[in-house]
Amino acid sequence: MKQNDARALKIQIIEDINPINRITLFQLKDGNDILASAEISTAGDVWVFTRMFSSVENRAKGYGSAVLMHLVEYLNKNNIDLYAYIYSSGSLSEKQLDAWYRRYGFVDASERGYPLVRYCRLPTC
Repeated sequence: MKQNDARALKIQIIEDINPINRITLFQLKDGNDILASAEISTAGDVWVFTRMFSSVENRAKGYGSAVLMHLVEYLNKNNIDLYAYIYSSGSLSEKQLDAWYRRYGFVDASERGYPLVRYCRLPTC
């Protein structure tokens, strides 16, 4: 598969609301191939960053960044503060992941029991 410009691809947003929680999945797709994805969900009344995924062959191409940019737009549009833990399972260390998330507005949230939080950026939040 040839490399695509992440800005030209579309993000699919899938929302699942059930009696226990809400789950929102963001997928950057090229046809049926998922290039990168992210998932957020509720834990009680708190939104938590559940996972971020990009396959090995699709890393370092801007796909994860494209998904995260759309996720941040969704957070702002829906007045959501998002809490995140950082667990490295890929090529980036936890320190590198921390720096990457901070580029998208995540800040320290250790006083709330989470390493990072991204507060809603709208004046109404």
